[in-house]
Order: sequence, then C-alpha cells, then structure tokens
Amino acid sequence: MIKKNIAVEMFRNCVIFSLLIVAIHASGEFTVLSSPKGISFKGNDALDSYNVGDVLYASLGNAVNGDSNWSGMTFSDPFNLAKCIIAVHVQGTRHIATTGASKTYDLVGSSTSNSLNGLAAELEAANEPVCDINFEQYEDGIQAFKSCFGDFEAPAAKPTKHLNPSLHSADKQFLQEIGYINAASENLADMLKPSNVLLVRLSVEGIAKAHGDKSEALDEANKLISAAIGRLLVAAQKSSGSVLFVQTTDEEVSSSRTKRDAVPPNTLNPYNLAEYYDYNYPVIFNIILWFMVVFGLSLLAICYAIGSMDPGRDSIIYRMTSTRMKKDN
Repeated sequence: MIKKNIAVEMFRNCVIFSLLIVAIHASGEFTVLSSPKGISFKGNDALDSYNVGDVLYASLGNAVNGDSNWSGMTFSDPFNLAKCIIAVHVQGTRHIATTGASKTYDLVGSSTSNSLNGLAAELEAANEPVCDINFEQYEDGIQAFKSCFGDFEAPAAKPTKHLNPSLHSADKQFLQEIGYINAASENLADMLKPSNVLLVRLSVEGIAKAHGDKSEALDEANKLISAAIGRLLVAAQKSSGSVLFVQTTDEEVSSSRTKRDAVPPNTLNPYNLAEYYDYNYPVIFNIILWFMVVFGLSLLAICYAIGSMDPGRDSIIYRMTSTRMKKDN
C-alpha cells in the first residue's frame, strides 16, 4: 500500500512539473469561442503557435502537410465542418476575458502572426477569398477593412477613464481600431457572402508603452477588446451556423515591421521541404534521364566513328561522294 501511494505521488508530481514547464514556455492562449457541430475541441494539450494556421486550415476540410501531433481538435462529422472562420489575434497580452462557453489552450512560442500570414497565403493560392485586417500595420489594416466592408469611416470607440485619445496617440489609434471592429460586427453578414475567412489582428503594445504593463489603461483596453469580440461573436453566430470563431493572444513584444522587411517564413512548411510530386514522377524522371544519357553516348560514338573513318577509294564515303562513275568494259 505504501509503494502504491509513493507511485501515485510521483505520478502527480510529474504531471504538475509538466504543467509548470508548459506554463513557463506558454506566451499566449488559443481560445475557441464557437465551433461547428462536426468539430470538437477536447483535452488540455498546449498548441504550438506556428500550427495555428494549420488548425484553422484543417477545420475547413483541407488537407494539411504539417507534422503537428496536437490532439485538441477532432472531427466527428466530415459533412458539418466549418463553413466560415473568424480569428481575432491580440498582440501584447497573454489573456483576454471571454464570455460564455469557451475552450482555452496554452500557446507555445510567439509565431501566431506568421502562422496567420501563412494561412492567408495558402487560402489565396487556392483561390479562396480571405479578409485579412491587420491593425498592427495601421494604414494597411484600414485599407483592408475598406476593401472587405466598404469605403466608409467607422466611428471610434468612446474614451474611458484612463484611455485618453487627446493625450496619447496610442490611445487614439486603439479606440479607432475598436471602432472598426464594432463596424465589422454590424456589417459581417455582407462580408461573409464573398469571403468566408476573416482575420483581425490588433495590438495593445502601444497602450502598454504609454501607460505601463500593469496599468489600469491596459486593463480597460483588454475589456474593450473583450466586448468587441463578444459583439463580433454574436454577429457571426447570427450570420452562419457553422462558424469557427477563435481568439488568440501573444504577450511577447513583437519587433517593428515595415513594408521593406523580408517576407516571413511559410509556417505551413517550416522546414522548407521540397514540393511533393506524384508517385509516377521518379519513374518518368529515370526514363528520361537514362534515355538522354544513352542517346548522348551513342551520338558521341557515331560522331567519333565517322570522324576517324578512312576516306579512301574503298570507303563508302568515296563511293557516295565521287562525281566520276566507273564502268566495267
């Protein structure tokens, strides 16, 4: 009995130690706010941030070439998968409060933004329309919003006790971003007709730099984001019954990016593996390769034989090129 208790205690300590290791390396959260009937999210396994795009891409019924072993998502009905996807990524914080039933997983690493870039590129390559609104690059985010929802100005969110747009430009930009998200909620049904994937990315790093990491202004910003996401979720559930709505966070500070930066790596192919060809490709390749080798060697041998041939009277070259014909008397 004592040995059994010791074994149970050791197993419990190992589990706690493993959870502590995951918590230490986790830099964000992957929260599922709504999912279709054919997809279920279970377990508590942490998700690598560079696999976020693969999870969303697979939820549409597409095959994924990655090597992720994440067991949090399972397919129970292949005929009731996600028809539309809405993903909201918040940079600069680890947790955003959610309302209603949700399932949350720890995110390991800080590659969520690059993973979403890879997802958008993969969908565009497959001619699937995607609306990617990235407010981390503010001007580009506004242009993307107008191209998806229409060319109109959205009213900014109202200032709060500690968010003062007249004193801090970061507060003004953030409140305008919240206003655009609220406008997206009001016009979501029209957007989902031409595009079934909506990616929204915003950051609270400017708020943290202006007011501090533990400031009340940052708490107010998180509450505004939570309320905006809640409105967007309600609009999504009214527009479609098969929507996958996820919320991701990343507390690590991202480096500044410009248009001249290098193109981020493709997270759908992180090891830069060669393109997979059909199984007949090696056979056809070998046939063509060795045929060309044999043909080249044969041509070389023929040229060498003709070049070294004696052009005398008894040779075929003399007989075929002589202009004087001999007669036998």
